[in-house]
Amino acid sequence: MKKFVLAAFAASAILAACEQQGPAEEAGEEIDEAVGTEEESPAEEAWEDTTDAADDAWDATTDAAEDAGDQMGEWADEAGDAMDDSADDMEESAEEASEDNPEDGAPE
Repeated sequence: MKKFVLAAFAASAILAACEQQGPAEEAGEEIDEAVGTEEESPAEEAWEDTTDAADDAWDATTDAAEDAGDQMGEWADEAGDAMDDSADDMEESAEEASEDNPEDGAPE
């Protein structure tokens, strides 16, 4: 029990020491306040807003391009399937025509 109380006291002393600022920290805060580095300037805010908007636009554009590419790929697959089906139909028609006219393929 004594060790627990001692550990709790030591922990609270360390935390209290961390919260206290020395002269260097205080001077640094005063300089930051005087220079205004704690807050963004209007130009910095505008720049950040502009770059955020540009990033959003880039993301939307690349998403749309990927979607368009996917759609074109699907259409190309469908067109290829339709061409394959047409080629199969033509081949069957040619085979039927040659069966009807086995010698030269011309009708009599």
